[in-house]
Amino acid sequence: MKRFSPFHIIIILSLMVTIVLAVQFGGVLHLSTNSSQVLSQTSNVVEPTLMRLRLDVKEYLMVQDKKYILDFEQETKRFLSLLDSLESVSKDSTVSEKIKALRADMQSFDTLFKKIVSLEAENTKIESTVFNQYNTLLEEHPNHILFQAFTDNDPVSGNSAAHLLDASLKYKLAVASYSLNNNQFFLIRSNELKEEVQKHANKIEMLVDNKESLKRIKSFKEAFGLYNQGFEHLTKNIQTKHATVSSAFEEVVPRMMNNSQALVFTLEKDI
Repeated sequence: MKRFSPFHIIIILSLMVTIVLAVQFGGVLHLSTNSSQVLSQTSNVVEPTLMRLRLDVKEYLMVQDKKYILDFEQETKRFLSLLDSLESVSKDSTVSEKIKALRADMQSFDTLFKKIVSLEAENTKIESTVFNQYNTLLEEHPNHILFQAFTDNDPVSGNSAAHLLDASLKYKLAVASYSLNNNQFFLIRSNELKEEVQKHANKIEMLVDNKESLKRIKSFKEAFGLYNQGFEHLTKNIQTKHATVSSAFEEVVPRMMNNSQALVFTLEKDI
């Protein structure tokens, strides 16, 4: 049996160590390459995903289509998943800080959007119930009182009823205009016309002798009160929505864009 000399044994051991180190280095290199690929692929879609989130909210504000709510929810999950992937392959402290900030802002953006959706739903309900329910009555009652005044030869009540009908129609137009485009002019105008309507309604209630007309003016005042109450609620919701949208797009979104850009820049240096 042939024996190996000490010199041969040393050579064999050296070769074995070299092979082991080569295998280990290759594994580390492979892992590093995979991590770099993940970082590169993921970082490239962070900002586009954030831009789609922003667009979903803007589209919803324009048309109030539930499709954009679902799109927003899907993009939110996608965005958070991207952050998870980045966090799992990068140990950079700056990356961790930016990811933490983006998660917090994403939660804020999601909360603000849900608030906008809730306010829009409330306003839709006001328009479909309160406005539609009392819209016709604000014309019918003054018309009947006006007709009755002519029948009873009561020019004072008839004149007040004509003014009431005119003010009521203009008030409804101002309300509809403000609801449509949120112009402050129509809000001021509706408040002026509200006082005009109330003045003529009170005058009719005080002067009219006909029992049917008296009953109608009381019914009108009740309907007008509920209509105006609904409009005040709608106005408050619109103003709250504007403040919420402003907070989302003037504070949260710019901060998220800055953090995402800083995140991508840091990742690109590490790749």
